[in-house]
Amino acid sequence: MNFYQLLDVPPDATPEQIKAAYRIQVQLYHPDRLQGAGDKVRAYAEERLKKINAAYTILSDPAKRRDYDARERAAQTARAYDDGNDSAPDFGFRARPRRNRSERQAARDWERQESEIRKTEEFIRRQREAAAQAERERAEAEARARQTARERYPRAHLQGERLIVTLQPELWMPFLRIPAGEFRMGSDPLQDPLAVAAERPQHLVRLSEYFIAQAPVTYEQYQAFQHAVRPGVAWGFPSNFDLHPVTNVSWDDALEFCNWLTGPGWKFRLPTEAEWEKAARGVDGRVFPWGNEWDATRTNADDFANTTTPVGLFSPAGDSPFGLSDMSGNVWEWCADKYNAEEYARREAIVNPTGPQAGEGVVIRGGAFDAPLKRVRCAQRNWDYPFKRRPNLGFRVVAVPVES
Repeated sequence: MNFYQLLDVPPDATPEQIKAAYRIQVQLYHPDRLQGAGDKVRAYAEERLKKINAAYTILSDPAKRRDYDARERAAQTARAYDDGNDSAPDFGFRARPRRNRSERQAARDWERQESEIRKTEEFIRRQREAAAQAERERAEAEARARQTARERYPRAHLQGERLIVTLQPELWMPFLRIPAGEFRMGSDPLQDPLAVAAERPQHLVRLSEYFIAQAPVTYEQYQAFQHAVRPGVAWGFPSNFDLHPVTNVSWDDALEFCNWLTGPGWKFRLPTEAEWEKAARGVDGRVFPWGNEWDATRTNADDFANTTTPVGLFSPAGDSPFGLSDMSGNVWEWCADKYNAEEYARREAIVNPTGPQAGEGVVIRGGAFDAPLKRVRCAQRNWDYPFKRRPNLGFRVVAVPVES
């Protein structure tokens, strides 16, 4: 499987070209675009999307990409010599070496399989050029708009133990300081009978200081971002939902919001799974943000409502020990880490852990308005595909100081 061919980029593609190509491929093969297609076509698109994600994981990491390129060159050289070719092939550009019988049979089998998905491939062929052009125009417009917006907003300043980020006049995002130190991560079945294997074993983790948003990003705050980076493009949201957590945003959407906030002196990003859990439960390993006993009056979950509620509605009774609202219920929240159910069991580093380097899914935390009690515990782990947009999934942001 040639990762460059999967992403439709040359072997000398830049990281920016690889990322742009990845976005296009995800859009083209997204199952939501193939709802009218047959089962075989949808199954092919889903399998193709998995391969595209795997290719991007390798090619977007400089070290992994170097290793991959070296392996490909070695493999192509070996195949050339096996077929009696005395000269080593150019990487990706010379004629293919002669195939043996099994390879020719495999090729014929693949061609038969390809015939079943001609409709999809033809659709993709027609759309690729238009999608690439649209992506270039979107990236250029976003870059211009972000530069214009950054001349004035957003901007951040410390105010005691709080970091205040001004998004536009009269619109702020408060961040609270989480001090450096250890906390108990994961579940202890003796304390929490709802603990599952993916949350064990409970272990000590040490984190550096960071700031985290007091509440999930709201529609009003996300609207400011949309207006800044995509001026003139209509972006609607439910009426009277200004103070509700924004939903139907993908992992990439959340990363874009963080990049928009990032400026002199501060880097904004999604929280790691460890940062999110410490902010939610404090340092004493409590089951819920407010303590170890369930209290349905402190969170929007377990059939309290059939939709989101304004952020902070359950404050301060439902807040975490650090004063954060909505860490339990209301919306699931994207984290920075890839997901692996066995991460805790094989974890070695307990200082600022960032989770596995590869995986199809991304961690989401906190439960949502439609989640049962067991899903809104501080240690509960869940995941979703990064391209998904759901009505019960939002995000909050972490800030760390950087040298200007």
